[in-house]
Formats: sequence, structure tokens, C-alpha cells
Amino acid sequence: MRKLNIDRISIMQDDELNSHLHKIKNLLSYRNKVENKKGLEIELCYLQREVKIRESRRKAHESFLQKKSQKRHRE
Repeated sequence: MRKLNIDRISIMQDDELNSHLHKIKNLLSYRNKVENKKGLEIELCYLQREVKIRESRRKAHESFLQKKSQKRHRE
């Protein structure tokens, strides 16, 4: 598996991001001796961070849309 950089992770589609996340988790959990375990763990952290950022962004956007909709109904 090729190492991803932060710029590449930030533009990935959600399904591709989740696919990489699951692949790395599987590599780390099913093999006792992974060649580059530390590198995989670091990459896993970057992927998990990106997932959390996107979830937070989605929630903020949904909240914004709800508030915007409520303001329209008041007017």
C-alpha cells in the first residue's frame, strides 16, 4: 500500500477515505509483525482525523441550514 499525504487525504471521496481506513486497521490488527507499523499508525491517525473533520463540518452545515430555514419561516 502506498503512503498517502495530507493533501491527498483532504481531497479523497468519503468512500475512498473509509476504504483506506479499513485497510490500514486490518493490516494493523491481523498481522503481529507489520513491516512499517509506526508509519501505518501515523497514517491511520491522519485518516481518522480527516473523518472527524468531515463529520464536524457536516454537523455544522446541517445546523446552519436548520437555522437558515427557521429564520425564513419567521419572516
